[in-house]
Amino acid sequence: MFGRHKDVVYKILATKRRAVALQNLSEELETPMPTVLKTIKQLESDGLVEIFYGREKASIMVRAKTLEDYI
Repeated sequence: MFGRHKDVVYKILATKRRAVALQNLSEELETPMPTVLKTIKQLESDGLVEIFYGREKASIMVRAKTLEDYI
């Protein structure tokens, strides 16, 4: 089940094609932020997403890496 959740999160991020605040992603998925963050961290270790801090200190941003990043 958790692997499927990773697929859903990645597809949403790849569709957006831009960085998304973790809080907004959590709200969109209707999933608690710690659960989304855990999923995002696993996707990052797989090399599928990039996590960085937004303009505001408390803002964590995430962006899917796509084929366009490597071409």
